[in-house]
Amino acid sequence: MNLSKISKSIFIKKNVEYMFIIFFLLIFSIFIVFAIKPSLTTAFSLKKEELDLANINHVYEEKISSITSIQTQIEENRDNLPLLNQSISEQPEVNKIIEDVKKAADKNQVIINKASIVDINFSNTIKEKQDVKLKMEVTTSFGNLRQFMTEILAQRRLKLINELIMSRDKESTGSGNLKVSLTIDGYYL
Repeated sequence: MNLSKISKSIFIKKNVEYMFIIFFLLIFSIFIVFAIKPSLTTAFSLKKEELDLANINHVYEEKISSITSIQTQIEENRDNLPLLNQSISEQPEVNKIIEDVKKAADKNQVIINKASIVDINFSNTIKEKQDVKLKMEVTTSFGNLRQFMTEILAQRRLKLINELIMSRDKESTGSGNLKVSLTIDGYYL
């Protein structure tokens, strides 16, 4: 009797609907866990990957733009590249530096009392800008010194006057000659 009552109560229309709903929810939850969740996870990871790729694309576009800009500048200055090679040579070319300084000194009435080359590296192992230091002691007037320095700095070969010490020449008369110690740096690669 109990068994028939139980089977009647289970198969009542209302209970059958509840069982159908329970089985549907159970199957739906299994479907969500095994079918929809991986799809959603994949969708979210693809969305994140899309954002990352958009950022990388933006960075690459900036790099390409800067490369294009540099290429445009090189094209515009192609005719001036030999001037760059003249300003910074590949070898120390100490004789060229000395010759340029001597010409400027002769032209501007600067008397070179003493000159020496210091700190020069002839090895080709370093591939960066290096310098040749030319230390000089000269005697001249202030105006001639100014013209000499202007001419040195205006020459095609890059030279910088790194050190300048002026004092009055004790052996001179009232002509206003100065005794000047200076260091001229010439550059090469």
